[in-house]
Amino acid sequence: MIRLLASVTGPEEAEIVIEGGADLVDLKDPAQGALGAVSPAVLDATLRAVAGRRPVSAVAGDLPMQPDVVRRAVEARQAADYVKIGLFPASREERLAVIEALREPASRTGLIAVFFADDDPDFTLLPVLAEAGFAGAMIDTIGKSSGRLLKHLSLAELADFVAKARGLGLMTGLAGSLEPPDVPRLAVLHPDYLGFRGALTAGPRDGPVDLQAVRAIRALIPAEETSSPQSVPAAVSGDLIFVRDFTLPMEIGAYGHERGRAQKVRFSVEAEIEPIVTGARSMAEIYSYDVIIDAIRSLAVRGHTDLVETLALDLAETVLGDARVREVTVRVEKLELGPGSVGIEVTRRRAGPGR
Repeated sequence: MIRLLASVTGPEEAEIVIEGGADLVDLKDPAQGALGAVSPAVLDATLRAVAGRRPVSAVAGDLPMQPDVVRRAVEARQAADYVKIGLFPASREERLAVIEALREPASRTGLIAVFFADDDPDFTLLPVLAEAGFAGAMIDTIGKSSGRLLKHLSLAELADFVAKARGLGLMTGLAGSLEPPDVPRLAVLHPDYLGFRGALTAGPRDGPVDLQAVRAIRALIPAEETSSPQSVPAAVSGDLIFVRDFTLPMEIGAYGHERGRAQKVRFSVEAEIEPIVTGARSMAEIYSYDVIIDAIRSLAVRGHTDLVETLALDLAETVLGDARVREVTVRVEKLELGPGSVGIEVTRRRAGPGR
């Protein structure tokens, strides 16, 4: 289940985001930088206001990678359920020294390391964080004017981060100037948290949070499914969403001469989805074709694949992973073997009663 991390500046905003459905209250001062810290007094007031209704995290601040400095900031905020520590620009050795200095605080407080997508993040530090007792790792952006998370890291890179962190027992989170259309694209990666600040305000990111904006983001994040998909009468036809003739270079083919080189592969996908409700106006009410495009791109960067059948079946399974999709048809064509194209088309339907 994916949870909503909402960044707030104090107890008043904490009440708003809790009412709007946030799962974790994250304290920061956005006017002071990517991880600008609030004072211990504001943290204390917020903890009293939240009163255990939600976990509370606090950022340690935009700090130099100096072990003593970072440790003091963490210890001043250890009353929070989690403390977030930015792995700011520094050498690997400096970052390792900071992580080592936090080994003892990590035994008392849940520590979350924050990598920055716009600062060449070093994900080889993930095993080091896990060994030091950190509770989790997330990705954010330092420069909020430098663009959204997906401008700096691909879906494949983010998926690899989530998988590796989870394999090490670390909680995972994704943030970084996220906007509503990013939610369905990132949801397929199943991080533990998606983090927001700017999207929760009615104006600039350092302005006050807005209840309706919080509710709008909350509505986009998939709820936990408690039952199997139900059958729909055959007379109720679904709507069709499609991506046609999307061509990418890929390493594909079972023959020796097809290895070590890319060739053009064309994808076409048609997905029957649950009927779109009349009057739909928000991303929460639709199935985004961006999810299909992202899934295709992820196939293209994962390395050599012998069979087009494998690509078609993997893509169909990914698309059907969304509960709103009833049926999907995937066509995969190789375009450089002589004829106009060769390939396969498969159709798969969601399993469920009567289907």
